[in-house]
Amino acid sequence: MSEYLPPEIITQILSRLPVKSAVKCTAVCKAWYALIKHPSFVSTHLQQAAALQDDDLLLVCIRYDDLRYVYHLHRGNDAFGEYKRVTLPPNPFEDYRIVGTCNGLICLTDYDRTSRYTTLWNPSIRKHFVLPDFPLAYGFPLYHMIGLGFDSVSDDYKLLLIVPSGDTRDLYDVWLFSLNKCSWTRLTQISPSDWFCGAGKVVFVKGALHFRMHPHMILALDLSTEKFFEINIPHGLVHLVCQTTDLVKYEESIALVIRGSRYDEIRLWVMKEYGVDNSWAKVLDSFDKNGEPVSDKQLSAVFVVRKKGKAVLEVSVDDGREWGDGEVAMLDLNGHLEEHQKQHQHQLKYLGGPKNVLFYLVDNYVESLVLLDKGEEDVVVAGSSLNE
Repeated sequence: MSEYLPPEIITQILSRLPVKSAVKCTAVCKAWYALIKHPSFVSTHLQQAAALQDDDLLLVCIRYDDLRYVYHLHRGNDAFGEYKRVTLPPNPFEDYRIVGTCNGLICLTDYDRTSRYTTLWNPSIRKHFVLPDFPLAYGFPLYHMIGLGFDSVSDDYKLLLIVPSGDTRDLYDVWLFSLNKCSWTRLTQISPSDWFCGAGKVVFVKGALHFRMHPHMILALDLSTEKFFEINIPHGLVHLVCQTTDLVKYEESIALVIRGSRYDEIRLWVMKEYGVDNSWAKVLDSFDKNGEPVSDKQLSAVFVVRKKGKAVLEVSVDDGREWGDGEVAMLDLNGHLEEHQKQHQHQLKYLGGPKNVLFYLVDNYVESLVLLDKGEEDVVVAGSSLNE
C-alpha cells in the first residue's frame, strides 16, 4: 500500500485506527514501526481517538469490603456497561493508588509512605514507566500532593509533587518531573510563598495543574511556562475552604465541591468561564431552601463534571459509609434552577455497576498510544483480569 499512497494519506488512515490495531500495525514494516512510535503520530492519534471514540470512557476504581481495589473502564453513557477490566502493572510494594490521569496515562503511587515508587501506566497498550526517585531522603509524607498533566508546547508529560519542606524558610518543597528529560527539577520561584495546602486532588485543565490553597484561593501551575498563578474562589466560600472543599474538573474548567457538617451535605460551585472570577455559579445543592433533601438517595461524592454538564456522582441509601449502599449516578446540571431543585430527583440517572463496593474513583479516560516509544511491557499472568 505504501507504494501507491502518499505518506500523509497513510498517516491519516493509521491515525484513525483503534489503539490495539495501531499497535499491531507496528509489525507490518520498519517504516510503519517508526511512524507509529513517533511522538508526532502519537499526538495525532490521540486527537483522533478523542474525536472518534464511540462512547466516552470512565476509569472506575472500586474498593471491596476485603480492601481489594479493582479497576475497570466503563462506557460513559447511560448504560454504563463495562468496556474493559484492567490489571495494574507489577509493584514491589503492597498496593497502588491513582493520583492522576491524562491522555490515557494513569499516574500510580504506592501506599507505603516510606517508599517513593511512582509509575506512569497506559493500560491500553500495557506499558508502564517507573519514575526515578525524587531527590528527597524520605518517602511520601502524610500531607503531599501529586498531579499529572501535559505540556502541549514541548509535547511533554509532567508530574507535580508538593511535600512539606525541611527548610524553615519555606513551607513546601515543589518538584516537577519531565518525562522527556526523565528528571526532577525543584521549583523555587513560587508566588505567593506563604500558602498552605492539604492532601486534596490536583486537577489538570487548560494546560495547568490546579490545587486548593488555603485560605482563599486556588493555586495553579502552567506546565509550559512552569509559573504559578492564582484563581480566586467565590467570596462567600472563603471561610469554608480550609477543610471542607474538594477540587474537581468541570468540562474544560474547574469546580469546587463544598461539604457541610453532614456527610451528605454537598454543594457544587463551577467556574463556567475559566479564569473569570465572576463566572462562579452554584449549580447543585443536596438540600433545598427548606432543608429538605433534593433526592431520595443521599449524595455522597462528586467525581467529575463531563461534557454538556453531566456530573458523575456517588449516591447512597444510608450515610454513605456503609458497604454495599453506593451507586454511581449521572446528573444533568444544565438548566439548573435553585427554586426547582426537587426536579433533580427525577434527573438523576442511576448507572448501576457492582454491589457491596465503595466507588473510590471515577474519572474521564481516553485510550491512547502514549508511552509506546518508552517504558516497559506489563507482565500479564495467567488468569489476569485484563480483558482483550
